[in-house]
Amino acid sequence: MMYYRLFSLDEARKLLPELQRVLRQMQEAKTALTQLQARLKLTRPHTPERRALEEEARFLIGSLEADKAYLDQLGVHLKDLDRGLVDFPARLGGQVVFLCWQLGEPDITYWHPLTGGYAERRPLPQAEPALQPAPPPRASPDACEAR
Repeated sequence: MMYYRLFSLDEARKLLPELQRVLRQMQEAKTALTQLQARLKLTRPHTPERRALEEEARFLIGSLEADKAYLDQLGVHLKDLDRGLVDFPARLGGQVVFLCWQLGEPDITYWHPLTGGYAERRPLPQAEPALQPAPPPRASPDACEAR
């Protein structure tokens, strides 16, 4: 499978505050929608109350769809909204994997193979060079003498 974006660990970490906001917003909308659907079952058809509830449900569904599209646009894969579980495509040791994070975790510290899931999460290596930003190029000693 091809991914249009592969994240470095730093790039993924920088998205965490935004992901926390969006995931909490989505969880609240899902909870409200579930409660609304229960109320709809108890409401008589063709009444102003029912029409208002249906309009509110359409708004919540639209909000969830827009937030999911936003996550897709960022390149983040939403795996489980209830848990706030997301994956970031990344390169680790020469292979493409998912960095794995869930709402409530203070940092991204796990990864799993593309074919695996949450049950196959593994701790990130402490100093994995493939996930670290490349150091700036150093000037050669000869370049300094030429000046």
